[in-house]
Amino acid sequence: MRLIHYRKSVPNFGDDLNVDLWPALVPDLFAEPDDGRGFVGIGTIIGMNVGDIAHLNIFSSGAGYDPVSNWANKHVIVHCVRGPMTAKLLGVDPDLAVTDGAILTPLSPAFPDTASSGGGTLVIPHFETLGFPGWAEACALAGFALIDPRGTPANVIAKIASADLVLTESMHGAILADVYGIPWLAFATSANFGTSKWVDWLAQLYLEFEPTLVPPPNARQLLKFGKRPEPFGKRLSFTLEKAVNEFENRISVDRVKPMKDLAKRVISKVPPLERLLGFSPERTAEALSRLAAEPAMLSALGRRVELRDRMMDLLLTTQRDVLRG
Repeated sequence: MRLIHYRKSVPNFGDDLNVDLWPALVPDLFAEPDDGRGFVGIGTIIGMNVGDIAHLNIFSSGAGYDPVSNWANKHVIVHCVRGPMTAKLLGVDPDLAVTDGAILTPLSPAFPDTASSGGGTLVIPHFETLGFPGWAEACALAGFALIDPRGTPANVIAKIASADLVLTESMHGAILADVYGIPWLAFATSANFGTSKWVDWLAQLYLEFEPTLVPPPNARQLLKFGKRPEPFGKRLSFTLEKAVNEFENRISVDRVKPMKDLAKRVISKVPPLERLLGFSPERTAEALSRLAAEPAMLSALGRRVELRDRMMDLLLTTQRDVLRG
């Protein structure tokens, strides 16, 4: 069976985790990678282009970026999905909503089996956010460690598992922190932030999604992705219904460019204009420090154990059923 996950020229540890996790837990599933079947694993990838693979086995995946109707001509078996929003969009039994497959990470010998401590406060921006300058300086000013989500899963997850607190724009930064029992807080810096996938995941943990808007250290990110309408510093709240509506709007309309190309070129050529607009590493550092003082998020241990055990049982059942044909 062929392992299907999101791959891009820029690495992202949450997507790349698929390669390390699934073959380690159920190696027999991938003994014949070109048998015409696909295993759709971790990621917001339901509906994405999978080429000529006609038979798809969905396991813990989420919807949120592409129309699920893209797979209407595929033979799809849903073993489990990330959360209730994905189950609703696929029209499957709500009981198939379990959680994100990354909850199984501590069961793989490639990763820590338990958390440690003493790593301090970590900041994990979205992998696209780190394409813009200023984050290293901002985190240094705040006294926090900057973690690049474009690193290898082994390195990134080892650092998360040793943290005391995680401030994250990366959803899998939050997922892995929660998996290891590390308190975490979500933040967003621009409109390049998929709320629906977060709500989908958190619903299974009985938690609400409440990210805080943090100003980026420079304006270029906002020029590319746009700014959310709410003011920086505001803590937002998203319901499941609101998340579904945002997903439907996301796939039904084209994104409007936040500024004309000429204005973008001007500000990229004259960096001091960024400070005139009020963006700087100092401002970001202050916002991160305020965020770190807020009450952190963490799911109940009993619920995490319940979902992990349920997912592992489903994975072993999936392996048995697939091998039996």
